[in-house]
Amino acid sequence: MRKIIYTRPDGGVSVVSPAPGNRLALRIISLFGLELFRSQTPVPIEQISRKWLLLGNIEWAETEDEFLARIQARAVPVDAINPQIVDESVIPVDRTFRNALKQTGSALIHDMPKCRDIWRGKLRELRRPKMQALDVAYTQADERGDAVEKTRIVAEKQKLRDVTADPRIETAQTPEALKAVMPSELL
Repeated sequence: MRKIIYTRPDGGVSVVSPAPGNRLALRIISLFGLELFRSQTPVPIEQISRKWLLLGNIEWAETEDEFLARIQARAVPVDAINPQIVDESVIPVDRTFRNALKQTGSALIHDMPKCRDIWRGKLRELRRPKMQALDVAYTQADERGDAVEKTRIVAEKQKLRDVTADPRIETAQTPEALKAVMPSELL
């Protein structure tokens, strides 16, 4: 199934996935040649039957291109930049860096600086529970007056703070290489 992509005024990319059940049909003929449905006015196939794929031959009221153009007219805002109908293979399956996509014509590429920011955010999420546990341990060490333990915890917390400054993040040239950057402190 093809999809619709466009750039929003804020620079982000949106992907519209038309629901196949919204395509308009006029007639359905069963696998045995019996007419199961006929209408003078086009009806979304989903309103006829949710099992429409198993029903047999469908006489469509619109071509796939007409269907996509109708959905595009309804779903794509007027301020959209460069709306394109593309094959779904253009859209990355992995959604990790979906907010870093950039449209170049009818292709989508990853904006690596944005990918790096997203990855740093994920690393921060992963370190949060570890930092919270160290905060508790520091408070307990402070209550005991254990200066050695407090010094160890401070050093551990600094290592966790430094995970977002890992040089491998900056040198990663692809989203896959970036996802492979997992500092040992977070494992």
